[in-house]
Amino acid sequence: MLRRREIWSYAAGDFGFNTVWQSIELYLLFYYIRELGIAPAVASSIFLAGAAADWLMDMLVGVLADRLAPRVSLGAWVSIGGPLSVLILCAAFAPPPVAPMYVPWYALAAYLALRCAYGIGNIPYGALTARISADPADHLRLTGARMQAAALGGLVAAAVYALFPTGGRSGADFSLGAPLLAGIAVPTFFATTFGTRIRVAATRSPDHQFGRALAGSFTLLTRSAALRRLIATILAVGLAVSLINVSLLFVFDRLGAQRWGYWAALLPALSLLLTTPLWTQAASRLGRVATLRIAAALMFAAALFGIVGHGIAPTLASVAVVIIASQGVSVMFWSLVPATVIACEQDGAAAGYAAQVYAAATIARKLAQALATQVLAFTLIVPAFPALGGVALAALAALLCALIYSPVEHRSHTDQP
Repeated sequence: MLRRREIWSYAAGDFGFNTVWQSIELYLLFYYIRELGIAPAVASSIFLAGAAADWLMDMLVGVLADRLAPRVSLGAWVSIGGPLSVLILCAAFAPPPVAPMYVPWYALAAYLALRCAYGIGNIPYGALTARISADPADHLRLTGARMQAAALGGLVAAAVYALFPTGGRSGADFSLGAPLLAGIAVPTFFATTFGTRIRVAATRSPDHQFGRALAGSFTLLTRSAALRRLIATILAVGLAVSLINVSLLFVFDRLGAQRWGYWAALLPALSLLLTTPLWTQAASRLGRVATLRIAAALMFAAALFGIVGHGIAPTLASVAVVIIASQGVSVMFWSLVPATVIACEQDGAAAGYAAQVYAAATIARKLAQALATQVLAFTLIVPAFPALGGVALAALAALLCALIYSPVEHRSHTDQP
């Protein structure tokens, strides 16, 4: 069993990464549209371009991290990519130093750089879960701790943006909030690097050329049924989770209660902090897949209530329950990734796949985020479409996926492929 100090040293990194992730998911699209005046279709396309860049960058990082281990530790990647990502976040929220006609291009360049830096640190960070311990119980504890630390990071980010109002159209001083978050986040990455120890060594990768290794990483999805199930789950669940997050400010803006939106943006992090122990306890009793299904069903039901309800109070109640359920599905699918790593390494019988599996999972999560912005852009173009209608449809898709094509829950090292 891992010592508590090491568990929380590992979790500290997700505090830092989630200040970046929450800034992107909750605020960046809103900032593009309301403050910079970028058209919704163009702004959502920037997110889609970021997902395309992630597809190459994250797999590249995954292959490199697996091939260079243990000469270059996974923690070393965290201490490079983490600080770099928060610094570029400051540039993404800074007033564009270009003429108005070039603002979308500046936003695109900053966003692509931000996603690349985030992947450099976050892919190896996620892979650490499978390398710190081989015990599934430790995987659940590590995931629970990192989710709580992520919640604190998101809560700090939301509080910073909510407490620095401005006279601008977006309603918050993002150019001041982002540098403040950077200063808070940077030490957490080094806590992970120097506070954790790798105990599970991957099987030595075969001495192939790098190009062949990268090509093999892309074909891993076709070779591993366990990975296909995981990716399908993350796409469906991630779309629902991202859609409620990116929609928050717009939902309350449509109600004429913009400031309510900024305070509601505290809910994702706050609920993750408070409910993660409950979700992990439920998973230890019922199983992770069963808990995933329960959370998805609750998310779907709450979104339906939000469609039929009217006014700030019903909307706030619906959003709160949807967010609580979304934290449950998030905790579950990330806690299921190590089982997929084990399955891939057993089936591959040759190489370490931890970073590559986490790269594939993270790509799927980022793609879900980008797709969520497309759905949101549609709701902005068609005001008659219910604000939470897309969330309800995405939650239904997540529920059906969890019921029909659920991910691998556990596969021990002694099982036969």
